Amino acid sequence: MHKPVEIIAQVEDLVAPLLQAQEVELVETEMVRAGRRWVLRLFVDKPGGISLDECARVSQVVGELLDVHDLIDQAYTLEVSSPGLTRALKKPADYQRYVGRLARITTRAGAGERQIFRGELLGLEDDRVKLKEGDQIYQILLDDIARARLDIDF
Repeated sequence: MHKPVEIIAQVEDLVAPLLQAQEVELVETEMVRAGRRWVLRLFVDKPGGISLDECARVSQVVGELLDVHDLIDQAYTLEVSSPGLTRALKKPADYQRYVGRLARITTRAGAGERQIFRGELLGLEDDRVKLKEGDQIYQILLDDIARARLDIDF
């Protein structure tokens, strides 16, 4: 079997135009092992959110496309779902799209004395994510971010 990273890149190249034509955004793709099987997970979204019926439709269309192109030479299960309330922030545009929302950002080791930030997203400016935590505003370089997710305030 090809490496999961290679499969993910091929799958994204194949399905992204199809999803874009349907105004559905491919947020994240994972290829993980679950016991003896592989699981290909696609997290999709669209403005206003995505419904279960839309996820099922995307699963059917993407599944048929993957079968025709035969990119994965192992048995696998395709899962298509919403990225959820705590969706990952992957693309620079995500930091603009979710301005005003609560986010949790973890930076790479060595990027500074502090690694975990949680606050209100203020946007992206000059490759720096602006985040307000209390009265303090932090500017975090995009290249220093290891993980970023929307967060929920209970």
